[in-house]
Amino acid sequence: DPARQQLIGLRTAPVAAGPVGGAWRTTGKVAVDETRVHHVNVKVEGFVEHIFVDFVGKPVRRGEPLFSIYSPELLSLQSEYLLAVKMQKELSGGSLAGSGDELVASARARLELWDVPDPVIEELARTGKPRKSLTMVSPMSGVVTKKDVVHGHKLSAGDMPYEITDLSQVWVLADVYESDLARTRIGMPAAFQAQGIPGKEFTGRGAFID
Repeated sequence: DPARQQLIGLRTAPVAAGPVGGAWRTTGKVAVDETRVHHVNVKVEGFVEHIFVDFVGKPVRRGEPLFSIYSPELLSLQSEYLLAVKMQKELSGGSLAGSGDELVASARARLELWDVPDPVIEELARTGKPRKSLTMVSPMSGVVTKKDVVHGHKLSAGDMPYEITDLSQVWVLADVYESDLARTRIGMPAAFQAQGIPGKEFTGRGAFID
């Protein structure tokens, strides 16, 4: 009956082939992308002389100073490197020139293994003088998410004075209910909205299913 159809708001449309909508909504929370976390470790014992990055949440750039450390072992290794450079100059042009190059390369490799930055090593060779304290720099750009160091702090090999996290990309950990598991796939597109940023939608893809 047309009157009945109008009363109940009946609508019709031609039948056509097309994709079936499979979107569903859920809640989630923003979390750190665990693949973008870097622990700054020290490989030699020493004492912290100065703090450049002094609070959690401070943004840092790659190569930016974090702290300076005094270490008798590092001081000794610097002297070994400078001695090798001196011998290299004395042996240059002779039959033992290759030995001098090997000594410098070996001493430099040990400095690099202890995370001494290349500009500092170049400065040592240029000035010929060891530095009492060495400045450790950030290995990546990001935000300081953990800090366990203060002025005068004694650090042992293996200690982690800083944790730096790149927050330019983050994870959203979303809850998936049992009824939606069949439609959940790694790589599926997703859209995310935050209450704190109304009107803006962020897009991404499923990275893993826990």
